Amino acid sequence: MHLVLIRLTAKDAQPAEPQLRLITDAFWAHSRADDLLEHVYVTTSGNGLGIAMYLSHAEGRAACAAAVIVCNRVLERCPALSPWTLN
Repeated sequence: MHLVLIRLTAKDAQPAEPQLRLITDAFWAHSRADDLLEHVYVTTSGNGLGIAMYLSHAEGRAACAAAVIVCNRVLERCPALSPWTLN
């Protein structure tokens, strides 16, 4: 299992306070079995969001690639994340 840390930053200077539980739920709702997502934690971090994902890939590169794919999928499909972008 690999831990992948991703940071989302606000597109605008001051977005509304994020609803962390809603964002966490969005990651679960939009993940697929082949993503191998085991755990996800969302926190606020300065002017951004910290996303910690544990993925059960055999190799670290595969886990990182899967984490980016999941993040992009959630960003595309979850209106609550429209003010945020992946760095």
